[in-house]
Amino acid sequence: MKKIWHVIPAVILLLFLLLGAACAEDGARDITAECKIKNSNGKYKISRICDLDISTYWTSYKEHNTYIQLTAPEGEKIYGVYICFWDTLRPWRLQVLRDGEWVLFGEYDARYAHEYVELDGVDGVKIMNGKGTSHALQLNEIYVFTEGAIPDWVQRWNDPPEKADIMFLVAHPDDEILFFGGAIPSYAAEYGKNVVVAYMTCNTSQRRTELLNVMWACGLRGYPVIGDFWDKYSTKLDTEYKAWGKQETWSYITALFRRFKPEVVVTHDVKGEYGHGGHLVCADACVKCADYAADEKKYTGSLSWGTWQVKKVYLHLGRENTIEMDWDQPLSAFDGMTGFEKAKEVYKLYISQQGAAQKNPDTGKYEKFAVEPRDSKYSCYRFSLVYTKVGPDVNGNDFLENVDMTAD
Repeated sequence: MKKIWHVIPAVILLLFLLLGAACAEDGARDITAECKIKNSNGKYKISRICDLDISTYWTSYKEHNTYIQLTAPEGEKIYGVYICFWDTLRPWRLQVLRDGEWVLFGEYDARYAHEYVELDGVDGVKIMNGKGTSHALQLNEIYVFTEGAIPDWVQRWNDPPEKADIMFLVAHPDDEILFFGGAIPSYAAEYGKNVVVAYMTCNTSQRRTELLNVMWACGLRGYPVIGDFWDKYSTKLDTEYKAWGKQETWSYITALFRRFKPEVVVTHDVKGEYGHGGHLVCADACVKCADYAADEKKYTGSLSWGTWQVKKVYLHLGRENTIEMDWDQPLSAFDGMTGFEKAKEVYKLYISQQGAAQKNPDTGKYEKFAVEPRDSKYSCYRFSLVYTKVGPDVNGNDFLENVDMTAD
């Protein structure tokens, strides 16, 4: 997105307030600050792995068996370690210290950028790059816990569901909150639906960390799908298609639909909200790919998942066949907060985006990004049904209206 960037001075305080720094009395304690920390680089910038600042990271040299290790203080045992990776995900290993000896605990295929590993009471942990590899090990944060209940903010991801009820597909991290408001908290946490959230771009490691923090706070437990398309700012559909590759875009989204088999897809405004080319592409491509995914002659490279017929596609905003979603109902999953209130709360976790702005195409002035209320120009409540195989909406206020949820 084309945005104005500002330095956020209170990162550490904000993380404490929103993620929670303290555990309950009968819960696990975070003893990271009490651990002795050692790594294969000596002491170079080692404090960055426990500074509670998601904009910093520690990196090792590019060599075999590079590592960072944390040894528990005297009288304590380690029962869990939460690792937030910064770099491109690569295989890694975990060794643990038992009875004075370092032994291999597990080898991991790096499916998740934030990974929690439960342990059985060890004296230390050593995080290493994959066996036989020499890539740099880059870590954003590490948290070491004692025995007890792990804090709710520690992310323990599952793979995304094989069969989705709803897929929310957006161009960038933060679009899914700004423009869809209470949708993900409502459908993922309150209604317990199988939700897949897919991003076309994610141009920095910090943005990835932020989106994972936001989605976890929204109640999503299936790991998001994060694409690697180039985050180019444009205001024209053809320009963005040229940057992303039209056939590559259609092939990728068609494969998403076939792989996750969503009944309903929700994506951007046909006018790209404030006119962003990435938003324009998502709106255009999702409608086309709803047909392509059902056609065995189209994009045969993803036919290993079979064909799939998406039942409905909703675009944000719209001018015809519109519905108003009600994000003002209290959600028991969030202690009575409404979906709109939850959206406003979690948007603060997009730390890099606080103070960022978009240019209003009508006035030419820059306006700060915010989760938009019901009566605003970019209302997160309003959507339009632009593609349906199950008839028009009558009641509204439910993306799954007319969808047979008992069907295979």
